[in-house]
Amino acid sequence: MDTWKQMMDWKRMAEEYFGDQFFTPNQNQRSNNNQNNESPLCNIYDTPQEICCVLALPGLNRTEDVEVMVDPFKLTVRGKLSLTLDSYHLSSEEFQLGAFNREIHLPEKVLQEPVQAFYRKGLLFIRLLKDTRPGANQRKVNLNWVQE
Repeated sequence: MDTWKQMMDWKRMAEEYFGDQFFTPNQNQRSNNNQNNESPLCNIYDTPQEICCVLALPGLNRTEDVEVMVDPFKLTVRGKLSLTLDSYHLSSEEFQLGAFNREIHLPEKVLQEPVQAFYRKGLLFIRLLKDTRPGANQRKVNLNWVQE
């Protein structure tokens, strides 16, 4: 079975059991996140083989407006969101527009390639493969002999 399908099945079952608001933070959490510059909001899903980060990016006009960089334990997403409605003025704002820079610390080490990223219905999906090689989290340190 496809791991992406398994993950979406798990999400659907969790929403059925816990309610539709299971994956949406309450208003208190949302305001705290914005105060800590944790915007855009991100959900992280994983399987034994991969990690999928889903970021809420309403107002993304072009893929060139966002940049995604991957480190073994960190994902960085930066860009600019804009939304203008002619003849309207903004009277209340709950999701952040403008420039953003979000660093997401990953729960496990990932490979820097291949990485799949796609934008659909206001969400940016980034699929990363876990680095499951034996000793992948270890690095040999060279010991230098110093003579007196």
